[in-house]
Amino acid sequence: MATTISVLGLLLAAILFIVVVWKGLDVFTSTIIVSFIIIATSWMNWWDSLTNYAGGYTAFIGSQIFVLVIGAVFGELMAASGAAEAIANVITEKLGVKNVILSITVITTVFVYVGISGFVVLFVIAPIATVMMKRAGYPYRMIPGIIFIGATCSAMLPYAINVTNTIPASIIAEQLPGESVSLGSAPVLGIVAFVVSTAVGYGYMVYAAKKAAVAEGTVVDTTTPVKIVPTRDDLPSVGVALIPFIVVIGLVLAFSNVKAIKMENANAVVVLAMFVGSVLLVVLCRKQIGDKLKDTIGKGVQNGVGATVMAAAIIGFSTVLQSSIGFEAIKNWVLNFNMNPYITEFLGLNILAGIMGSGTAAVQTFFQFFTTTLVQKGASPPALHRIAPAAVTGMNTLPNAGGMVAQLNWMKISLKDGYWYVFVTSVIAPMVGAFVACLVAMVMY
Repeated sequence: MATTISVLGLLLAAILFIVVVWKGLDVFTSTIIVSFIIIATSWMNWWDSLTNYAGGYTAFIGSQIFVLVIGAVFGELMAASGAAEAIANVITEKLGVKNVILSITVITTVFVYVGISGFVVLFVIAPIATVMMKRAGYPYRMIPGIIFIGATCSAMLPYAINVTNTIPASIIAEQLPGESVSLGSAPVLGIVAFVVSTAVGYGYMVYAAKKAAVAEGTVVDTTTPVKIVPTRDDLPSVGVALIPFIVVIGLVLAFSNVKAIKMENANAVVVLAMFVGSVLLVVLCRKQIGDKLKDTIGKGVQNGVGATVMAAAIIGFSTVLQSSIGFEAIKNWVLNFNMNPYITEFLGLNILAGIMGSGTAAVQTFFQFFTTTLVQKGASPPALHRIAPAAVTGMNTLPNAGGMVAQLNWMKISLKDGYWYVFVTSVIAPMVGAFVACLVAMVMY
């Protein structure tokens, strides 16, 4: 009976978290409130539980703050220098109006792949995407769904600079020191998941956009060549804009694979690569950035710290959740799945992400508790690592995902108007791709 009440408490906490975050309550306060629901329904000591919350909160900040802050600074420098817009404009002009959805998907995928925060990508791409969608006759409300195609699926690719890729590598290296994993482990699985997920999400958005254009009478002539008018006249050339991207990717590949300079810590690889990329942006685009450098770096640091604190609050909540008898019951239920370990990973990560409202919290929790057990059941550590960013993406953007809700709010799009498209591209599509990757892993590993 006590276990049943505790499980119901977890479900109630997840639902309430959705409601209070959507109503505008900050994530820290929200997680404290829902933590007390779990504490009450599981008969836990409230002070010990808050101490556990604080431990998870500070531990996450200590391990991830440099990754998130340097990524945010890099993103702000890309925006301030005009490098992001220069790349976006060229892609749009080359692909044309009829391919605006493809353009937005490609741009977002590239940006998020090299570590730019999803928030920063939205701030940079949304204004450009608004113009592109209007010219194509497609509804504004669909933009978040399109952006989420690249924002979610890019993390599945090998060497993606994303915490859902770096955290599994770090935990596997810590728990299984004899195993060799890197940011590019089991690349085939990541590519399969990316291709399938992107195809599902992109295919649906093209269908939905064309259908809406016909229904709303906004169909336009897509045979006319598009010429994007830059928002500023001092944009760097696309060649210069691409240099930091190429260098960041090159350094990640080198420090992850070249034996002479290989770094064992995945976070260290990301931080160093992004730092070098940021320095290159400052040097190559010093004219465009000008006297905005101080404010740009300050804004990036502020955004990075804010993102870290938001994720840390959810991690703190997850430590309280993990201490409940309800979570223990769910954990044992997942562990006792009488099925292939890769399917166990797929289901376990989605369940945790759905309850916690955070893929970051879910992937950290899952690998801390399940890595050794799944390897003992015959799973390959590199395969477990590569499936994780795809599997955890699925339930990561339910309405209890604070980041997703904040983005819709910023664009002044209601859940009713915009969430269905987000749900298809960032929940359904990734789950399909991740499941296919699991099937491939069962054959290959």
